[in-house]
Amino acid sequence: MIINLMKQNKVNFKRIYGASSTIANIVRFDSRYVTKHDVFVCIQGDNHDGHAFIEDSIAQGASIIVGTNEDLLKSYYRQFEDCTFLVVEDARLAMAQLAVLLSDEAWTKLVTVAVTGTNGKTTVAAYVRSLLNQLQLRTTSIGTCGIVTSKEKLDFFKSTPTTPESADLHALFKLLESEGEKAVVMEATSIALDQKRTAAMTFDVAIHTNLSPEHLEYHETMDNYKQAKMKLFEQAATAIVNIDDEGMAQDILDTFQGKLLTYSLKKNSEADLIASNLQTDAHGIQFELYTNGKTYTIRAPIYGAYNVSNLIAAVGTAIHLGYDLESIVDVLVTMENPEGRFEVIEQYGSRKIILDYAHTPAALDQLLTAVNAIPHRRLIVMILGVGIRDFGKMPKMAQTIEGRADEIVVSVDHPGHHDPKNIIDAVCKGFSDRVQNVSTAQTRAKAVCLALDLSREGDIVLLTGGQINGAQFVRGKAIPHSDHAIIQSYFEEQNAEKVQSTIS
Repeated sequence: MIINLMKQNKVNFKRIYGASSTIANIVRFDSRYVTKHDVFVCIQGDNHDGHAFIEDSIAQGASIIVGTNEDLLKSYYRQFEDCTFLVVEDARLAMAQLAVLLSDEAWTKLVTVAVTGTNGKTTVAAYVRSLLNQLQLRTTSIGTCGIVTSKEKLDFFKSTPTTPESADLHALFKLLESEGEKAVVMEATSIALDQKRTAAMTFDVAIHTNLSPEHLEYHETMDNYKQAKMKLFEQAATAIVNIDDEGMAQDILDTFQGKLLTYSLKKNSEADLIASNLQTDAHGIQFELYTNGKTYTIRAPIYGAYNVSNLIAAVGTAIHLGYDLESIVDVLVTMENPEGRFEVIEQYGSRKIILDYAHTPAALDQLLTAVNAIPHRRLIVMILGVGIRDFGKMPKMAQTIEGRADEIVVSVDHPGHHDPKNIIDAVCKGFSDRVQNVSTAQTRAKAVCLALDLSREGDIVLLTGGQINGAQFVRGKAIPHSDHAIIQSYFEEQNAEKVQSTIS
């Protein structure tokens, strides 16, 4: 499309060198993907400064270069006068603004919902997607499990594990709108909010789940972490707030200016939506939902009180969007669970294998409570240190599991550039001297097989943590990984060995 940078009011800039009116197709922040008439934004990353790749981008056909180093951009303009150089104060904000402009503001044609919190983002996003689709609003979810439309899982490259960079995000919005999707629910991480990946747009609904220590390797302090998440509620028309959370609920209640609904699992909380009298069986949970002086009995194929809380957040979202509670309640019995979030696998004998992403002490604690409510013989649990996260929480994972499982397997998720042994050692420092039931494995694949080796019929095997977008991150590379494939292969080998022993 042809844009005139002087006549639009969407992109803030300090100065233009070159033509103000030019052809611009799509925003790029990685010079390797630049093609003719693309906009290249110079982003300062952890390891590279985008300004170092200006010449590469021009050689590949970029029509606009955006950066913060005015002297450098001015010098490049003297060499490449056919190119436009845009000087900005904030490259990430400019990237978001340009992405909105070049996507023809596709986000405004969609219902937009964002979820933030330490735990539960993926599950809430999946519940919102499932609920709205059942209410006949075609909805896509974006997050750790990938991009799932109302019809299928998209093969769409995401530059980051959870919340896409703004350039990718708005290109995705444009694609989804063109395909007939009507709504998008996405996970908004603290890092994404801090890096302005969701800037230059307003969400119809912002959802808060909870706050506990996480990502301190990036934010350094809990206050920084909380303030990053609070930014979401500065760009939302309505909000859903978990008032059971002591981490940041009150901060939102004190500052949010739009329409707000609260939810709780405490009967005397005076929340707008209260779930109580939870009863668990092998098929899920039944509970009572109190709102506006009425009581609704709800049954859903989910497990754990924390997932009831997540489900109520989705219910509140649908209410904000104008759906009546009777219609909402009718479809909750067929809610879909996200892959790898309290996902129960039962096709391998009478043992239950449960996959759940729990990767923080708080999430692990809630998960163990939920799992122990399910009848079982023995409990085998795999816990992990996450190499790309804060090492300080690793011993706390061990402290959380100690005394609550019959067998414990300690391993590694996403070792990054760390030695897996050092990560395992960091986790195991949290165990007391009296713990005897701990085994270790230096890869997630080996740990899954070890946990299965330790199990028998009637046991529950709980595999926590998990791959992000079907991969493990090792030394800067995304290595394909699938728990499902490993489990299937394990039992196929077991069956083959039984057949061979019978023959011999």
